[in-house]
Amino acid sequence: MTLAPSAQRFPELFPFHLVVDHQLLIRQMGPALSRLLGREVIGAPLADHVLWQRPLLDELSFQALEQLGSKLTVLQLQRLALQLKGQVLVDNGHAFFLGNPVVQSLEHLSGLGIRLSDIPRHDALADALVMLQTKDMTIADLVQRRTRDLEQLATRDALTGVGNRLLFNRELASELEQHQLSSQPLALLLLDVDHFKRINDSHGHLVGDACLQAVASQLQQLVSRSRDRVYRYGGEEFAVLLPGTDLAGAQQLAQRIVVGFATTPLHLQELDQQHQVTVSVGLACAQPGEATAGQSLLALADTALYQAKNSGRSCFVSVGARV
Repeated sequence: MTLAPSAQRFPELFPFHLVVDHQLLIRQMGPALSRLLGREVIGAPLADHVLWQRPLLDELSFQALEQLGSKLTVLQLQRLALQLKGQVLVDNGHAFFLGNPVVQSLEHLSGLGIRLSDIPRHDALADALVMLQTKDMTIADLVQRRTRDLEQLATRDALTGVGNRLLFNRELASELEQHQLSSQPLALLLLDVDHFKRINDSHGHLVGDACLQAVASQLQQLVSRSRDRVYRYGGEEFAVLLPGTDLAGAQQLAQRIVVGFATTPLHLQELDQQHQVTVSVGLACAQPGEATAGQSLLALADTALYQAKNSGRSCFVSVGARV
């Protein structure tokens, strides 16, 4: 099945999305929904696995889905005590259900096998689309609006809310281009949450997710300049891009981050207590006039991070003034 360009990022942005064809046969599912229902339901009739809860339809048909517009829709999975709430977008012979699970508590999440990271924070987008929808809006208008909003959502990490790896790659390339045209330095920090695997193994992935959210929040508070940007680089690693910051300034910030985490325990509601979390930091800096490639800067910061972890963690290592 060939999906429209606006649907290419659905697995990333809508882990519970569902796509059916004009015969209402399931053609695609988001990764979280696929994990819950099993890949074997691909090609099966929608009615065999999902009950339509709201709005009530006289007949579950493709034509009925086309008439829904931007109405809030609720589906009930037949094999699980789980409802999905979202919207239906019909385009080019396919109906796309873009939804989120309706859950009451972390215990409910855990019991269903759903992680916090499965649930993107895009409710505001759905609300905005309802307000923007007008009687004369065509499907093309809706797809165009959806595509623009998805482009914005695609650059945010669903769990922590900071920039994701895609945005980091884009902005690193842009800042390196500006750096080579100007007389300004460019610094990069790579951070790793120390012994994160122990947190997951001891307390479970829900607590691990909450820990990463708290780390991102505290990191944004410690990185105070508006032009400095925080990203989730991957897993328990974060990146901080520092345009116009020289080696000394980057070292000062790295020290402030290390000390900040070492002296301020994170409060995790999932544990109902404070938890001490430390970070290790690797630092690289490109000086004015240096033709530095993004991969070179990344590689040096990663090497410095590796050295910091081997030096006992909860510290920072910089690679020097020239890269």
